[in-house]
Amino acid sequence: MKINEALKALRKDLDLTQKQMIKGTDITVTHYSKMEKGQNRIFIDDIFKILKCRNISISYFFTRYFNENNRLNYSEKLNLAFYNKNLDEAKKIKKEIFHDKSTTYELKDRAILILDALKQNYNYEITEEVMNYFFRYKDWTQNDEAIIILGNSIRIDNLMSMKPLLLKLVKKYPNLNTHTIEKQRRLATVGINYLYTLRKAQKQLDNPTTKILDWLKTMSNFPELGILKELYVYFMAVYTDQTNISQNIKQVLKISGYKNISENLPN
Repeated sequence: MKINEALKALRKDLDLTQKQMIKGTDITVTHYSKMEKGQNRIFIDDIFKILKCRNISISYFFTRYFNENNRLNYSEKLNLAFYNKNLDEAKKIKKEIFHDKSTTYELKDRAILILDALKQNYNYEITEEVMNYFFRYKDWTQNDEAIIILGNSIRIDNLMSMKPLLLKLVKKYPNLNTHTIEKQRRLATVGINYLYTLRKAQKQLDNPTTKILDWLKTMSNFPELGILKELYVYFMAVYTDQTNISQNIKQVLKISGYKNISENLPN
């Protein structure tokens, strides 16, 4: 990835306009626009100014956007181990991540949380420690890695503290379909993970749960979001006592290769 492409990718991940991206610097919108297009020379001082004003560390920027293939590979491996409930594989991937000096703290946190989630007995001190580190972000709602960590941190014992954080996301991004597919996937995953955990502890449909369901309904109808849409409909069905619909969705997930997800969905 070229430096101008990395700047644009960062701005998109932060969900900012070009004007918002350079706020607090002496860089003009016209100049920055040409920087993103590769039409103007990009000076390292300008990069430092932008990163400082957006509370992004230099090491995070270069690790995040110039080691993308490796990061995505680890992330995909973690997802696969989690959905297959393969604790041994998750341990192996975590070891690889911690031995790779180019991996981010966020990816390491995620590996810790996923490994903890796969164990039969959660270590709530681990989740609490990661969440304390999570709040280092000045505005975590604009940081994709922070949003991913939030989604992996939801446990039955911290639902009360998670609820206001999730509702903050709902307020920040009221219409999911106005964002990129990847942004929608990250946000909707947090909502689905929250409902998955909440349903194990609470059967009644209260106002916050309704807000989250209404929020998930605003996802775009893209194939890439298909499974998240199915899970949204599932939770809508179980919270409104539409047993036929919820059971049909579980069956569809099962025959589509998502047996573990289907069997672990709370009724």
